[in-house]
Amino acid sequence: MAWVCCKVTVVEVLDHDWYPGSCKAVLTDSEGVEHTFVEKLPVVGLEEVKDSDLPLQKSIRVEIVKDMGDWVEITTERPDSIEAEDGTTHFVVPKESLEMLADD
Repeated sequence: MAWVCCKVTVVEVLDHDWYPGSCKAVLTDSEGVEHTFVEKLPVVGLEEVKDSDLPLQKSIRVEIVKDMGDWVEITTERPDSIEAEDGTTHFVVPKESLEMLADD
């Protein structure tokens, strides 16, 4: 299936002193449940961020598993092998939370 970007909200920077740094980002699923990811800043499209800039809307790359009309099942396993803090990698999200990948 296709790789796209899914919107997440960066809520906390965990490490300012280490490159590339890390942050907590939250993905909200179709039921309003918030799933927290701890990832390197570049995974969410950031090089650096100030605490005063938070919360900040960014995105993570995901793969579409199933198109369900207004909803889409996605996985965060591909292409970047990331998972929520509880180990979850499959989510159903509103289609409007997805964006096409920018051409490199």
